[in-house]
Amino acid sequence: MKIEVARELCTSVATCIAVAPGTFELDDEGIAIIKDIKGDDEKTILQAAQSCPVNAIILYDDNGKQIHPPK
Repeated sequence: MKIEVARELCTSVATCIAVAPGTFELDDEGIAIIKDIKGDDEKTILQAAQSCPVNAIILYDDNGKQIHPPK
């Protein structure tokens, strides 16, 4: 799984951190960043991405297909 955070979309709600604290954290600007790509299991990371109210977390499968947010 590949994870991207669209910095321009992040609004610092931090639900991703509440759901997957091993994977995400806020930087000095209050924007979500990836702390450890293997910090949580894939199911938890997907739940964290789905919890983002502005779809700032973009997930891709191992083949590069976008799995969240749905296209």
